[in-house]
Amino acid sequence: MRAIVCEAYTGYQDLKLRDIAPPPLRPGCVRIAVKYCCVGFGTSLIVAGRYQRKPPLPFVPGTEVSGVVTEVAPEVSHLAVGDRVAGIIDWGGYAEEAVGTADTVWKIPEEVPFDLACLLPAAYGTPWAALHWRAQLRAGETVLVFGAAGGVGRCAVELARLAGAHVIAVARDEARIQVALEHGAHEGWRSDTPDLGRMLKERHGGRGINVIFDPVGGQCFEHAMKAVAPEGRILVIGFAGGTIPQVPANLLLVKNVAVIGVNLGLYTGWTPGDERQTHAPKMRDMINQLSALVTQGQLRPAPPTAFTLAQTVEAFDALVARRHTGRMLIRVSDQP
Repeated sequence: MRAIVCEAYTGYQDLKLRDIAPPPLRPGCVRIAVKYCCVGFGTSLIVAGRYQRKPPLPFVPGTEVSGVVTEVAPEVSHLAVGDRVAGIIDWGGYAEEAVGTADTVWKIPEEVPFDLACLLPAAYGTPWAALHWRAQLRAGETVLVFGAAGGVGRCAVELARLAGAHVIAVARDEARIQVALEHGAHEGWRSDTPDLGRMLKERHGGRGINVIFDPVGGQCFEHAMKAVAPEGRILVIGFAGGTIPQVPANLLLVKNVAVIGVNLGLYTGWTPGDERQTHAPKMRDMINQLSALVTQGQLRPAPPTAFTLAQTVEAFDALVARRHTGRMLIRVSDQP
């Protein structure tokens, strides 16, 4: 089969397209004929050896996949050959065939195309877990989204709007702000606005913002600390800006606010203690709800930008340079 192979922890630029043997089917797993696999910053860290998990070399990267089940281990009962699925696997997604643990592979309706299905587990799953599970978002609250035109940020805007929140988008230019507004944000701000945190707080009654979704870190986190309301929640999603902020614990006490880490990997087996089986019912319910929102027309994901398997390095170049808004995918197969 054709696959993208990481042969050394040197960075995505050295990924190679190879012809390799398909992976063996493991107990508790399913084999998937892969249609799409997501391109993300996490994968760029994994192939550089800078992630908390290091797959044994050589390996095929890629974790968020969609496709069709072609083989099922005997102990798996909720999936069958021919099922259309989306999943989060340990690695192996940039290949024509992948094997994943059945607990983190989910059936998807016929009405959800494979490219959009690939976005549900992580691109939408991360803000779902952040807003609903971790922040306990309530209708009528204000939600500030940094990086609001990016892959996860745009999904956060959509889900916060569906939850009945007033959504404030922050992005680095007017074009990206417009993207966020088109996807449900009520207002948009440039990230280079002087004293942005104070401005946002003043704009919202001088009290501040209830929930802040931050996948950027660095100066955005500093703005968040100024903008957050008493009893507000700052959701730490990632550090796409490259700088990990320091948390001023005294301000958390004085302002009575919470800084909440959000790692979807806790629910999908991507933490040192593998808890995917514990959280399998919760994740399955989330995927079912997201699928229903898509089929009912309440959630309208923008078509992601797709690259071929041979264009994988080019896709990561575009990701790092932020040449596209929204999510990017590797299109592994064009077969229906």
